[in-house]
Amino acid sequence: MRLIIGLVAALLLSAVPALALAEDEDPSLSFFYPLLTRRPVIERELEFKFVHAKGADGRETELAAAIEFPVLPRWQIELEVPLLIVAPRGAPVQGGAGDLEIENKFLVWKSLEHRAQVAAGFELRLPTGSQRRGLGGEAAIEPFVTGAIAVGDFDLLASAAYEVNLNAHLHAPREHELTAGVAAGYRWSRWFTPLIELTTVTRTRGDDEDGLRGRTQVYVTPGFNTRPLPRTTLRFGVQLPATTARGFDYALHGALVREF
Repeated sequence: MRLIIGLVAALLLSAVPALALAEDEDPSLSFFYPLLTRRPVIERELEFKFVHAKGADGRETELAAAIEFPVLPRWQIELEVPLLIVAPRGAPVQGGAGDLEIENKFLVWKSLEHRAQVAAGFELRLPTGSQRRGLGGEAAIEPFVTGAIAVGDFDLLASAAYEVNLNAHLHAPREHELTAGVAAGYRWSRWFTPLIELTTVTRTRGDDEDGLRGRTQVYVTPGFNTRPLPRTTLRFGVQLPATTARGFDYALHGALVREF
């Protein structure tokens, strides 16, 4: 717990100089929307997204609505409300509310000359879903850092996060999970951007019922952005495992974003 508090405090302290900047300063540059990698962008938008994953244990679909709003020019809060539908193999389908997510993101560095910027923050997951029904019920904190740079018509993004479970059962170890990813998008035109992402997931602590503790999962996700309307972006992609260590066979990702 002391480590968690220290990480959150460090992130907040690093953001203090940025929060003192004038209100009229441009808060961020513009980059494409990845499917898994976080963007270092202060956003004001509504987002509707879905994820459908199929694995050896069954299928799971998540529908979510989120609002992202800048409190200050370099401080953004996001609230995400998910709905889960889980279909375990050989068991009844379950559906209902999942775990509420609240994210704080701080833009800590920006270079207009190099078209690059870096953000950091943390996400809190509240146990609003039913653990008994397989719909969540997990409290967790996830500090993260993310950066991006534009090189010609290419956008390159990278992010890393470390999630710590806060409410494991008394006799079960709390899960810790390290996630890292890179994403590249090519601005083919004003309305279309193909993209590809490489993501790794490593469970560093927790139970090992699925045999994934200490093994690095690697996933490749090709996809695209398209802008059917002004200030509106649609993104879609397919996440595929690249190693035998995998949490699922495939996952479909899609989202509709409306800036306001």
